[in-house]
Amino acid sequence: MGVIDCRGKTAVESGRAIIDRYNASAMGARFEARVDACDPGLKIWLLEAGVRHSVSPLADGSSRIFMERGLCPAQGSISGVHHVVSADDGTLWTCERGKRAARIDGHTKRVVASGVVAHKASHLAIAGDGRTLFIADAENNQIVAARASDLKVEQAWPAPGMPQLPLVNQDGIVCVTGSGAGTLTIARPRGARYVDQTITVGSCPHDPLLTADGGHLFVPCAGGSELVKVRLADGHVAGRCAVGAGPSHLALHPDGSRVYSANSWDGTLSCITVEGERVADAPSGGWAHAIGITPDGCWVYVANFLDDTLAVFDADTLARVALLPTEPYPHGLDISPDGRHVIATGFSSDHLRLYDAQAHTEMARIEVGLGSSHSVFLNDEDTAFVGCSVSDHVACIDLAARSSVMRLRLDA
Repeated sequence: MGVIDCRGKTAVESGRAIIDRYNASAMGARFEARVDACDPGLKIWLLEAGVRHSVSPLADGSSRIFMERGLCPAQGSISGVHHVVSADDGTLWTCERGKRAARIDGHTKRVVASGVVAHKASHLAIAGDGRTLFIADAENNQIVAARASDLKVEQAWPAPGMPQLPLVNQDGIVCVTGSGAGTLTIARPRGARYVDQTITVGSCPHDPLLTADGGHLFVPCAGGSELVKVRLADGHVAGRCAVGAGPSHLALHPDGSRVYSANSWDGTLSCITVEGERVADAPSGGWAHAIGITPDGCWVYVANFLDDTLAVFDADTLARVALLPTEPYPHGLDISPDGRHVIATGFSSDHLRLYDAQAHTEMARIEVGLGSSHSVFLNDEDTAFVGCSVSDHVACIDLAARSSVMRLRLDA
């Protein structure tokens, strides 16, 4: 087993050294890193990268991190297609972990526009009217607003902390967390421009969630064990509530009354009211991370990254009713708008899995290409699209046939 010594390095320097060694290793190779401290930022970096690891403290206060190389390079270290979002008219947008984004006609399955929008794009959000696409440029520490029709960049504003996961409410207010800075950046439309504000929220904030009325959002602070409620009108912190350790992704009950939190470090699911009252907790699995709730509000699904499992819970009682196998590293978890299908991607695989959302059973294992990351369903209820980062394409899935029928590249 090889050893790399990262003592004396910053968390960022250690992370880069570990990822470089991971990517240079053969599949199945094991190695360890010695670091001054495996702080929350470094742990989350490795989790998001899909680097399976365990941490052991040493007598001198430093730590050893044990790792094993998976099939694919570390997520986020390659520049292929990653995220995908859609509008009600069947239009899709996707981006590389690089410079380009593209617009896809979901009905004709053609790339109809593409453009350079960022230095290193991460994730996207589309405005409710479908006119503006927002891109998190993690390497440039900014959010980019581009015209959705032709990807022409119209404005950009600073967002510190390597922004990753933007969202936009019905009033056009754009938000993104900066995990590396412990911040939330809010940009409000003022005429044709956006005016930005950055506030401090907590340790390693991750994927925020809007309340039903869009007036507040909850920010999971993955470096601790709390959700922070923020009022979007002025950035006021309206409250903090305790959940499990390492809250990462959230889901809102369709009636708007409850928030569900997947907590990565203690492997639990928490439920709180939107007023901040803790309702219940339940065990889910190792590195409980991605989460979704069926449109009827009956079932909560949680992808457990370390265990390669998909846990299913009764949304009212948090009783776990099923535990299903996934592909290695189920980075993306999406539920169809009609409530029939669940897709769990498999970043460290060339397949993903399709499930029956009501029966909690696997329907198909579908080959889509290496590094499947995020998926989106068309409103025709028969088609889904999946970004595959390593193979660098968008795979189109026929849900009725339960097969991949086409692969689209941004340079096509």
